[in-house]
Amino acid sequence: MRISLFGRLFMGLSAVMLMLPILVVAASALNGGRSMLFPPQDPTLTRFSEFFISEPIWRTALGNSVIVALSSAAIAVLFAWPAAYFLWKRATGLSKAIAGLMALPFAVPPIVFGVGLGFMWSFLGGLGSLWAGILSHGALFAALPLVTISIGLQSIDRAHLDAAATMGATEGVTFRTIILPQTIPYTISGFFFAMVLSFNEFIVMFFVSSSSYATVTLQIFNSLRNGFTPTMAVGAITFIFVSVAAFSLVARYGDLPRLMGADQSRN
Repeated sequence: MRISLFGRLFMGLSAVMLMLPILVVAASALNGGRSMLFPPQDPTLTRFSEFFISEPIWRTALGNSVIVALSSAAIAVLFAWPAAYFLWKRATGLSKAIAGLMALPFAVPPIVFGVGLGFMWSFLGGLGSLWAGILSHGALFAALPLVTISIGLQSIDRAHLDAAATMGATEGVTFRTIILPQTIPYTISGFFFAMVLSFNEFIVMFFVSSSSYATVTLQIFNSLRNGFTPTMAVGAITFIFVSVAAFSLVARYGDLPRLMGADQSRN
């Protein structure tokens, strides 16, 4: 389908409007002083060195963010796979209820979920622990791999399953040789979606961490007491880079049109 001239102009203008704030933030990270100015004064890469290497506060916060994001995304996938599989396999009332409960935390306002988790972890003695933050994000973002894995399962050609049953394959063999290989891209896509949102999430982590530790988002919030600094801009650039890298991998190795809701039956 050809794109009209008006469509190209609109897309170009949209790209410019999206890129301008990113360019401003990226340039502000180059300031040599402690103030986030644009255009930058005394441009330097010192703030990048502080964020990744020399400043223990930011380095520790970045490490916490990476641990929470990767671990919670893995847990979200582990939560989502059984629910998606049984929902696709049998679609009973119980499987639908479990899938609905897993999607509920992502549907409610984050502040409501965060306050509830704060009370729960306080009662269980886990408030302020890193593992509580990991489990909280795993529960919060399990809906994402649940959706992507469900889409992958629905895309499996039933003829392949019938052929496997005709050849005498057991349910375990069918899962290992047909179902799992065809859903790997969707599983990886769900992992990356959960990881990116966990890396950027602030509200739930604010209540769960109870100021015992800080991720990058929490550290940026804490640093606001001293005003806007170029190091905060480096954190924002890191968020953008991680998001672009993860979504580029999804676009490269996943079924992005189907994940975005395109009707593949029309092709």
